Order: sequence, then structure tokens, then C-alpha cells
Amino acid sequence: MTDRLLELRRVLACSAATLVLFSAGTAMAQDASPEPGTDNEVYGSTDIVVTALKRETRLQETPLAISAVTGDALQNQGSSSVADMVRQVPGLNITEGNTGQRRITIRGVQSAGESTVGLYLGDTPITGPNSATSDPSSITPDLNMFDVQRIEVLRGPQGTLYGSGSMSGTLKFVFNEPSTTEYSGAFDGSIADVKDGGTSFSTRGMVNAPLVDGLIGLRVVGYYEKRAGYIDNVVLKQTDINEARSYGARIMLRVTPTDNLTISGMATLQEQNADDSSYWYPQYGDYKVDNAHKIPFPNSFRLYNAKAEYDFGFATATATSSHYTWDATKYIDGTRSALNASNRGTYCSRYFGITGTCTTAQRTAYSNYILAQLPLSGYQPMDVSSWVHEVRLSSDGKGWLDWTVGAFRESRSDSAVSSTVEADPVTGVIKFPIVYNFSRTIAVDLKQTAFFGEVTLRPIRGLSITGGLRRYSYDKNSIAQVLTTSYINGSTAGPPTTKNDDASGWVSKLNISYEPMRDILIYATRSEGFRPGGINTTPGLPPELVPYTSDSLVNYEVGLKTSWFDRKLTLNLSAYQINWDDMQISASIPSFSFITNVGASRIRGVELEMNAQPIDGLSLSGNMAYQNGKLRADQRSGTIEAPGLKGDKLPYEPYFTAALGAEYSWSLVDDISGFARVDYSYTGRSYSEFRPTSIYYEKMGNFSNVNLRLGVENKDWGIFVFANNLFDTVGRIKVSSGVLSEQQTLSTPPRTIGLNVRRNF
Repeated sequence: MTDRLLELRRVLACSAATLVLFSAGTAMAQDASPEPGTDNEVYGSTDIVVTALKRETRLQETPLAISAVTGDALQNQGSSSVADMVRQVPGLNITEGNTGQRRITIRGVQSAGESTVGLYLGDTPITGPNSATSDPSSITPDLNMFDVQRIEVLRGPQGTLYGSGSMSGTLKFVFNEPSTTEYSGAFDGSIADVKDGGTSFSTRGMVNAPLVDGLIGLRVVGYYEKRAGYIDNVVLKQTDINEARSYGARIMLRVTPTDNLTISGMATLQEQNADDSSYWYPQYGDYKVDNAHKIPFPNSFRLYNAKAEYDFGFATATATSSHYTWDATKYIDGTRSALNASNRGTYCSRYFGITGTCTTAQRTAYSNYILAQLPLSGYQPMDVSSWVHEVRLSSDGKGWLDWTVGAFRESRSDSAVSSTVEADPVTGVIKFPIVYNFSRTIAVDLKQTAFFGEVTLRPIRGLSITGGLRRYSYDKNSIAQVLTTSYINGSTAGPPTTKNDDASGWVSKLNISYEPMRDILIYATRSEGFRPGGINTTPGLPPELVPYTSDSLVNYEVGLKTSWFDRKLTLNLSAYQINWDDMQISASIPSFSFITNVGASRIRGVELEMNAQPIDGLSLSGNMAYQNGKLRADQRSGTIEAPGLKGDKLPYEPYFTAALGAEYSWSLVDDISGFARVDYSYTGRSYSEFRPTSIYYEKMGNFSNVNLRLGVENKDWGIFVFANNLFDTVGRIKVSSGVLSEQQTLSTPPRTIGLNVRRNF
């Protein structure tokens, strides 16, 4: 049976299973007696309030494709990072890169360059360093999610309210706020064993204290986590090399001097280090790698935010200012590219200062020169520092007119040193003092300004018409210099070069929603997204390829949101088409990559979500997403000829994903309850290249995963055992090949069994 038929069977099976859950939820909900009360103007505990429109709205009344995962749900699932909850949200995906580096995507909009997804910590958009590849979206902070109130995932462009970086959607962390009236605390600890790997453990805690009753509240969160390694290096003879540790704190202060005024501040601090890469090569066996040196990822994140809100009655004014820094050191496998240069004699003529080809003796001497420096590691210390400010005024959400207006300003500075350095062949650690083979510096400054607004009219009962506009402008300056000539990657030392890029424009949104009856909402949206262009700092790049421009997309979407049986069952459906133009993509010249604009694509998809509470103590959830992204133009323009041709499918994005979850709680004795939860997810097939004829075309995905969690609890404590990847599936998340690098594989961790305890006080 072909792979396509097998995948189709899985799709149909997942669809049938989800529909069975839907039907079961519907049937059992019909038997559930509605709670006594009024006409249910007050929503039940299952209704979630979100801030996606930069004012509070109820999830099921918000006319866009949005998922909200509450802090309680994250805790019950055992999720501690964004990667743990990916399959709980349709259309959300994470593509891992090098050690500790990940690219977040929504609805298949994935490419190099500025971020396509806005990552917000509260009101602050976060992005990674520009680095040497002009690709800040490839590096995303991996922050701990303890004491999070909820995570909102807004699918589809959010260009008017959230601006650049929210080209395909927004991922927003909303933290629990300090209480000014109540003392409280929480503790969460776990220990786990990874099959054929090491031991993981974590400890996390929170304390809330009213410093001045009713006036000042302080909330402090602290955590330490060690994630076990399970990859073995057959060359360095080291085991469990990909162990990772992180620790950090979040400090929040809230002051309420009057009933109308709230002033808050937050500091988020995190230190993290991944010891080595989690990639492995099947030719050596599962979870085995042959890297000649270690590829760690140490990084340090700091965020400081101040926010003030004043309620005028008819509207609320919000002013927020943030400053964040992220310092990281990226290591890259430089040995394989050096061996390739040695085998091919790539820069032999330059090494000897001759024209024409080298003699056999010269080729041998050039090869020996390179081999004497191995192992060679790419070494890139980098940092980003950003100031972000926003002011806005939002109406109270009552009456026939609703509106939000605001202004945004970002000033961001990146710097990086891109080098190749020698490593110790025994330990795999780079040599200190550092022995440089090549080095260049890069610095990029970005300034963005925007004015935005959205207005909602309700001309008749049940009908809402929303229009939004954002006027943006940005200015990007870069300076780069090659400090050391290299005869391995072809760079030549020279004076610094300075480049500038700027642009301005408009993005718009139009949304029409109609509520024909209570708890039924139909909506249609046309929305736009964009992200800034920039400057390549790649050595030896032709002048016409140094700048790259903004790319943009238009999203057409229809959706249906429904709630049934006193809101014990919700069913939401959305369908969309995205037209993406002037795509920013990663292209390459020998030894270096760069960003350019070429090609266009179309992505069509359908998303389905369900939540149900059919009987007391039982919660069911499910989602499915199908997306089909194809190029609608060849990736050819002038001197650029990228591999993709019209009709090729977009790489690294699974066509179909699904998740099913069931959680049951029942009384055991007195106030103690039993708890059981099972989560199933399926990741469909995807591919590593546009062209099926590419010699580096690899398949990945097409795997299922099951997590199980059992325990006892009451409102103050809980003890749980869990098994993640219960059936020890080797789920290939990403597979890529290149010169001297065959089927480099990143997969789900092996089966992990552990114990978790938590305590509230």
C-alpha cells in the first residue's frame, strides 16, 4: 500500500474518531440537566475571556479563529513549554533547527527572515537575534509556562492590531496577575526517566503577597528544570549528550491606587543551556550521532515591562513600555562543510594565490591545511536588545459602536560575531583561548512605528461589522565586516560595509459576523499581514541581492462558532485561503545563506475544534487541521533560481494534524478525587524540499503519540504518575539532508515515565 493511501487511512481514522467524540459529547450533553438560573447571561466556568482584540471578549463571541489554552489545562496535560502544547491547537507548528532553536509557524506560513508569528509575553512582542543569517524567526525563546493564566493562539494575520511579525497569527502568553488582597502560593515538582536516556526533574513555585492590603500586590515565580538527554555521540563516545537545563524567575508587582487606575510591572529572567544537539542519523541507529564536536546553545533572556491602565468608564487607556535583551551563542557543525571544501578543493586556487586550477600536489597541500584545523565549529555569539512602547484607547464594549486606536514604537538592535573556530577532537568542546579560522561582525538596527485602529459597528441585533487599518513604517540599518580571510568558506577580510533599507505602507482588515441565534456565530474575514524586509550581510553577495523587501499575504476566511446544551459542548469550524506574495526565502551561495524575495504561494485549509463536558467530571477535547500549501509561481527572478516550481508543496508543514483528549475526575473519599487523562495526537506527512526530484528530498511525520496521566488530588494538592510517548514511537519531526549530512533527524523523545506532585496554599 502506498504512503499516500496509508496517510489517507490515518486521516479518515482520525476524522472518524473525532466525529465519534463529537457525537458522544452531543448525546451525553442532551441528557445533562441545565443548571438553574436566569437566561444564562452569566457564562459558566467553561467560558474563557480573552484579550485577542486588545480588550476583553468572550472566546466564543470573538469572531476570529482563536484557541485559548488555560493554565489549568496546561497543568493537567503536564505541559511546561510551547512545544508540549503544539498539537492541542490546530494549525500551530514548531520546526526545530539547530540546538535549542525553533521556528514557530501558524497555518503553514513558514520561511526564513523576520518572524511570521507574533510571540507576545503579555503586551510585549519578542523576536530572536538577527544573527549572521538575517533570520531572526529561526530562534525563539523557550520560556517556562508555570503560573500562566492562559495562552491565546490567534490564527490568521493580525496585522492591524499586532503589526509586523503577526503575519500569519499571534501566540500570546497571559500571566496570572498579582492579587492585592489574598496570600497564596503553589509548588510543582516532577521527576522522570527517559528510556535509554537520563533523568529529568523540575521544581517550580509561586508566592503571592499583598504588600499593602487592597493597594499593592507582589507575585514571584521561580523554577529550575533539567531535561534529560537521550542522544549518544559515537565519535566522541559520549552518552545522553542533549541534556538541557534552565532556571529563571518572574517578578510581578501590581498597584491599584484608585478603582480606575492600575499600575503594574514585570521582570522575567531566564538562563538556559542545551548541552548538545538533539539531531541524530539513522545510519548509526536510533538516537545516534557522529558529530566531531559539541553543538550547545547557552542563552540568557531578560524582559522588563511597565504598564498603566486607566478606566474612564466609556473607554480604557493603556500605556505599556518594555525592554528586553536576549544573549545567546549559536554553535554550528562546521566540520562537514570544511570536509566538503577539502574534498572538492573549493578555494585551493585562492589559498595559493593563483589563477586557474590547482595541481594534484597543491590539492593535497590544501586538503592537509584544512584537515589540520579539524574539528571546526561554527561559533556565533549574538544578542538582541529592544525597546517596545504602545499606547491605546479601547471602548467599553457596550452599545452599537466599539473601537480601539493606538500607536506603536519599537527600537531594536542586534549584533553578532560569526566565526569558525577549532574544537578539541577528544572532548568536542571549542578550544580556549579561541583559535579562529574566520570571523566577521554584523550589527543591525531596526526602528518601527505604527498607528492602528479598529472600529466595530452593530447596526442591527446580532450583526457586527469590523474594519481595521494600520499605517506602518520601518527603517533598517546594518553594518558588517569580514575580519579574517578564510580559505574554507571563501571570505576575504575588508573594510566595514553599511546598508540601509526603509519602507512604509498600510494593512487592513474587514470582518463581518452574525449571530442568528444565541450561541451561534458566523463570521467572514479578509485580513492582511506583512513583515519588514532587510539587508543581507553575507560576504561576497552580488549588490543586487543585498537588500530584500517586505513580503505580504492576504487571508480570506469564513468560520462558525457554536455552543450547545448550556455551553457544555462547543464546536468551531474555520476555512481559509492565504495568498502569499514576494516570499522571503532562504537562498545560498557556497558556504553562506541569505534572504531574498522570490515566488508566491497559496495555502488552503480547514480547522475544526471541539470541547465537551458531557457528564460531571468528564471533559473531552479534539481538533483537526488540514492545510495544503503550494507555490503558485516559480521561485525564479533575475539572478536567483531557487528550487521551488509552480505547484510544488511547501516543505516542513504537515498536511493533516489531529489531537484527541479525554480527562476524567471522580470522587474517591471525602474531598479527594481520582484523576485520569489521555492525550492522542497525529502528525501527518511532510517533506524537506519543494521539489520531489531533489536528491535531498526527505519524508517526515506520519506518526502518532499517546500521553497518559493518572493521579489523586483535591483542591490543595495532587500526586500523579505520567507516561509521555507511551508506546515509544520514533516520531520523525524533521528530517533533512545535505552534503555529507544524510537524513539528519529530529524526533520525539523516547518514552518518558515520571512522577509529579503539586501543592497549593
